[in-house]
Amino acid sequence: MIARRLLGGLCALLLTTEPVAAQEMTVDQARAEGRAMAQEKRNDSSLVPSSDAQAAAVPGYTGTSQPQTTYYDDPDKLVADAQALKSSDQSYRVTTDADHTRATFSNAEILATTNRATTVESDPSAYLAGEAYSSTSGSCTPLPPGSGTSGYYEATCNQGTKIEQESRSCSITMVPETTTVDAYKFFVVPNGAYGTPFARYDAMAPHLASGVCRPTGIVMQACQAHRIYGVSTNKFCDDYNATEYVCSENLTDLSLLPSPITGQGWHAKTTETQVTTKRVDGCGAMAGDTMCTADAAGEVCTEGPETRMIDGVPVTQSCWAWKRNFTCNVMSAGNDCGDLESNRSCTFLREDCLDDPQSGACKVAEKVYRCPTPSSTVGGDKQYICGDDVYCINGDCEPIVREASTEFRDALVGLHALDQAGKEFNEADFKVFTGTRETCHKPVFGLINCCAGKVSGLVPLGAGAAALAGGPAAIAAFATPFLVLFACSQDEMKLDIKDRMGLCHNLGSYCSSSFLGICSTKRTAYCCFESKLSRVLQEQGRPQLGKPWGSAKKEQCQGFTVDEFARLDLSVMDFTDVYSDFMDAAKLPDEVQTMSEIQDKIQDYYDLHGK
Repeated sequence: MIARRLLGGLCALLLTTEPVAAQEMTVDQARAEGRAMAQEKRNDSSLVPSSDAQAAAVPGYTGTSQPQTTYYDDPDKLVADAQALKSSDQSYRVTTDADHTRATFSNAEILATTNRATTVESDPSAYLAGEAYSSTSGSCTPLPPGSGTSGYYEATCNQGTKIEQESRSCSITMVPETTTVDAYKFFVVPNGAYGTPFARYDAMAPHLASGVCRPTGIVMQACQAHRIYGVSTNKFCDDYNATEYVCSENLTDLSLLPSPITGQGWHAKTTETQVTTKRVDGCGAMAGDTMCTADAAGEVCTEGPETRMIDGVPVTQSCWAWKRNFTCNVMSAGNDCGDLESNRSCTFLREDCLDDPQSGACKVAEKVYRCPTPSSTVGGDKQYICGDDVYCINGDCEPIVREASTEFRDALVGLHALDQAGKEFNEADFKVFTGTRETCHKPVFGLINCCAGKVSGLVPLGAGAAALAGGPAAIAAFATPFLVLFACSQDEMKLDIKDRMGLCHNLGSYCSSSFLGICSTKRTAYCCFESKLSRVLQEQGRPQLGKPWGSAKKEQCQGFTVDEFARLDLSVMDFTDVYSDFMDAAKLPDEVQTMSEIQDKIQDYYDLHGK
């Protein structure tokens, strides 16, 4: 209780916004309070062994008569003795001499994990084998990893209408069609031929060009053609040849005289096969489907150019077939919540609708569960227990790994909060603990997940910071492995590391891409801060101020104003999540001894500054 009152008063003094002078304690008041505390402890029989057995169990105990008891009623003597010793006292010189080289320690070296003594005690031979308990130079054995909880994270799943994209293709073909028609054969002679009933080449030329007529390949002496046509020969018919043509129409402008045999300008009638081609489009259905989108490449020829014989007729096409590709959206019922629902370590929190805006019944819902964060797979610095880290009483040996008082932890967190506020104070808008908005994406019901975060386990602050500072290669190597396989962005990989370091607050998810009102891709938004402590202060400070987080789609991670920070009550906040940063490798002294040293330092401060 004494420690709580003293540290509470110290934190209040540091955090208050009132003038400091109004709360300063005079030298006489400080001395009076010191005497009262000393007298209270001197009269507390619970602090003094009441039996020989208890006294014998305390190493170094020599009875209640100690020379230091003279200081109880004479604090001035304590000051005088301290003045006489300070010039030769190494601790005093380290504290007051600015030029003195001081040892520096990281958070991991200052504060220790708890519960390790129990592990060592259960199997001391594994850690103390071969040690001479009174030795100070024995070998050291690595300590087991800490057993503190890694906290919780929010895991999500979805149920509702599932949209999947499928690749589909269709074809367009040229289909030949054949018909049988009447055809007529005509003889054609050179333009200068004399004494003949046949058409001249000039008269046939336009019908050849239109495709109505074509040569049969038969060429004969004109006299022979006369006989076939049914007219008599003459002296001129041996001078030229007649060419036979077949036409799909009965032409009346070719002959000078009709044939005596047929009564027409043609000498023979036959049948002919005609071939036409028709474009058959098999893509009409997909092209008209609003669920499908054609690829930008359009129609791609897959057959041709080529000449094909159709019923003996040669037909040439530049392309006989085409292919078109489409991407189509297919709807079905989706639910990927099976694993979370069956996981007994996860607790259902809420259900959110991802429709934006929602119209009628929710089409896609997101279920949110609270799950324990897996243990980190990234090892931190090893810690050891050595021969001189053991004490023995009555033959029972224990490692000297003391659990720190929560009062000291709270005091350290409070002081660190002040220090962090100074570091993060923004002179432009006069705010502290401002975060940055960061997002990652995940297709609804899809396997890709660029928002893995704490589901992959926590990472040490130092290791995570080193990876973030190491550039793209270091970030890709340290982020959750499948983020690289999913081709997640560099920013999403950085967010993954920051979240696993405990720097980010999950704001929730919102729909970032939809089709026909059905969400197909969601984004999860986070507010990420410079330190884990800043995140905890934001998370637990906002409810005190009546300042809730905004929606995941709009929250901009604003910091606290100076007035808002001054109104925060740190004493009711739970800083368990940040204790590990302070307590990860410490061997703090016991509370009574430390409180005595703090009281001495306070008195020395007042005496030194004359206040």
